[in-house]
Amino acid sequence: MNRLLLCIAMLLTLTNAFQPVQLSPITRGTTLQQTFRSIALQAASGWINPSTIVPSQINLPPSPIEVFLIRDRLVYVKHDDRLHLPQSNVSGNKARKFYALNNIPASAFPDAIVSYGGPQSNAMVALAAIVSSKNRELDDRNNTQGETDHDDNLFSELDVIEDDIRLRAEEDEDYIESMTIEDKDFDSMDIGEDELAAQPKRRFIYYTKPIPRYLKKNPNGNFLRALALGMEIRTLPHDEYSRLFGGMHGGSSMAPADLDIPVPGKSLWMPQGGACSLAQPGSDVLATEIVDFWGASGKGMALAVCLPGGTCTTALLLHRSIQKLLHQSNYKALDIRVVVIPCVGDDEYALRQMVQLDKTIGGNGKDMPWILRPRADIEYGSTRRKQGGYFTFGHPAAAILETFDEMNEEGLNLDLIYGAPAFSLLLQHWKVRDDPSCPISGRQIMYVHSGGLEGISSQLTRYKHNGLLDNREIMA
Repeated sequence: MNRLLLCIAMLLTLTNAFQPVQLSPITRGTTLQQTFRSIALQAASGWINPSTIVPSQINLPPSPIEVFLIRDRLVYVKHDDRLHLPQSNVSGNKARKFYALNNIPASAFPDAIVSYGGPQSNAMVALAAIVSSKNRELDDRNNTQGETDHDDNLFSELDVIEDDIRLRAEEDEDYIESMTIEDKDFDSMDIGEDELAAQPKRRFIYYTKPIPRYLKKNPNGNFLRALALGMEIRTLPHDEYSRLFGGMHGGSSMAPADLDIPVPGKSLWMPQGGACSLAQPGSDVLATEIVDFWGASGKGMALAVCLPGGTCTTALLLHRSIQKLLHQSNYKALDIRVVVIPCVGDDEYALRQMVQLDKTIGGNGKDMPWILRPRADIEYGSTRRKQGGYFTFGHPAAAILETFDEMNEEGLNLDLIYGAPAFSLLLQHWKVRDDPSCPISGRQIMYVHSGGLEGISSQLTRYKHNGLLDNREIMA
């Protein structure tokens, strides 16, 4: 079958007989040639093709929208931080990205999810939570007693597991490294039924660079929670990690050719941050919520939908979804644009990431969201000046903390990794009028809150260690 698909893809590649056709929201703009080539390459590689996954339809209530008056300008805040997926409880931006993955029934869920990134990644802990929820679902189905009350105690159980990991890590610096579970062929092993039942039913394998010594000794935050949820960590030397996953410029949406496949044909490769077509359904839902709201409440005014960007996956897919809706007759009068505020890298990095993803899922790499750039007439320090005015991702900065405090006083709680840096850049353009180069000029603003509030305490601790905050302020 794999050989047949590969032959089909080769034939289509050599001909231009097929023209673009509308297939689905996920493959909008994809040609049959691109579709068969993608399926063939994935099948030949041994990985599941994400575009072939059909999740169950689960309707969630729209995330609420709250109106703020900030510096004499109205802001509509779309509270995705209050959006929670069933069973996994994943929230915020990752609830949109992994909406479809979360909706796959446990019985049809991939045997293994494989991804990569930093050791405190939000995507990492979200994937760990989803895989863990599928294992709990399978446990419920296999439980002959019909007892399913362990879900009610999930968080207390995780707290116990986290405490145990902390204690063991304090006693043995190499404990975290020893948690790596090497791939095993369980079918060829002499394992009893009870032992086999205890093995993870669905696995989450995560590649990262060497874990910093302080984190191995004192595991915390997303890293600790993901381990407690059953994540299998794989650490690679810096040069090997860069070779496999693309270093600072990001990796391909396809899995590295020489990466081990845990279960051939039943493993799903998830690019860093969830940057793949599987994130499209969640963006479609978000787009519908925004367009419906603005159609009813916008009074014909132009709208800029602003959101922070890491891989900028949500920004690109939201742009595609909104543009598709605006071409429908009942929405043609609306003027809505998506504006991404890069928080990882700069505008060039954001553009590269979006172009690559757009081409991967069938676009031409030309129809992109607007990218908000720092103003050139503001004096920055030497580090930010080298980065064109953008912040260094994850690094404490006085300007970020000032925005964080100002927004708190306005009643808008933001995190210090994405929310506050994004708003800091957004506020630079707050008073700009009649400037066509400014993507928010002359428009109402909707800010999509991406979540991340659970990490504020550990983020503030870093500000304290950098001398930007004292103990009294952290406790407040």
